Amino acid sequence: MRPMTAPPKVLKLPDILDLNAASRLHEQVLAHKGEDIDLDATEVTRVGAQCVQVLLAAVLSWRSEDRTLAVRTASESYVKTLQLLGISEEALLPKEMLK
Repeated sequence: MRPMTAPPKVLKLPDILDLNAASRLHEQVLAHKGEDIDLDATEVTRVGAQCVQVLLAAVLSWRSEDRTLAVRTASESYVKTLQLLGISEEALLPKEMLK
């Protein structure tokens, strides 16, 4: 068990998470490597599979280092797109959507 640390950093996701946003998203997430991150997806209007891949890889990487990377709040568009893609990774869906 790791000692108590600072509260998670909040990373606000852009409104469009498409192919053009994937490399920038990757850079933004990597900039916080080693820190717990809460993702804010409230402004997201469009999500592409490439950005979902970046987020899934990040969740697994953070988890392997006993860190947390999770979506805490999300737009309806974000949630619906992940559901359409068949993504059920709990870390990428807000808790209220998992009930």
